[in-house]
Amino acid sequence: MQPLLRRNLFKGNAGLVCRLRACRPSDLASVDRGRRVAAKLVCLESYWDNRLFQTTSVKGFFESMAPLHDPPLQLAHRFVESQRALAHYTAAPGGLLWNDPAVADAPIFYLAFHGAPSEVKSVLESIGEPQLCDAFRGFGVKRNLVYFAACSVLKGRNGHRFAKKFLESSGCRAVIGYTTDVNWMLSLLTDMLFLHRFYRNEDPWKNLRKIYDSVVSDFKPAGEIGWTLIENKGK
Repeated sequence: MQPLLRRNLFKGNAGLVCRLRACRPSDLASVDRGRRVAAKLVCLESYWDNRLFQTTSVKGFFESMAPLHDPPLQLAHRFVESQRALAHYTAAPGGLLWNDPAVADAPIFYLAFHGAPSEVKSVLESIGEPQLCDAFRGFGVKRNLVYFAACSVLKGRNGHRFAKKFLESSGCRAVIGYTTDVNWMLSLLTDMLFLHRFYRNEDPWKNLRKIYDSVVSDFKPAGEIGWTLIENKGK
């Protein structure tokens, strides 16, 4: 994923979702409190480059989504720069995400990294298929999905093979990712629109494919940049 934005795109991003042409008026209606997922998002992100005075991050964009949800979306965000650091959060049984009670009902775990087929790349190192499968082994003991917000992770044979192995080892409900080297802004808009609709849906697990299809239909760049949902047929 390439951060192709100028600095001013990171200023005044509050309410960005509302300005998407893909937003429907119904997206802003009061949400049914009977929905079955918690309004929580866990984001593990790598630094995008080595420029000390310009920190590009998805964090501010997701924070701007919070007031659009009722209750407000809660964001847990950490920077991760190695396989060891990723395992510190995700690996059973000692990982922080296994031991913090507040995380137990979080439905989406969002990984924002550079990427290549079947791997993500931090500033320090690449984290490949074996390490990712090990880090998330058994992670789907409670229903959730892992969102690979990274270039080309699901591209080609290697990408689809990785998705299958990852779902088998993790037990997660689904993975979402990209099959191309994406424009940073277009992928982020796609992600935000999906997250907005997912958290506001009465039963997002039952309607997961419908939510995905609605984003592809309403926001054409999503399909053009290879945005992909792969579900775990055993769940």
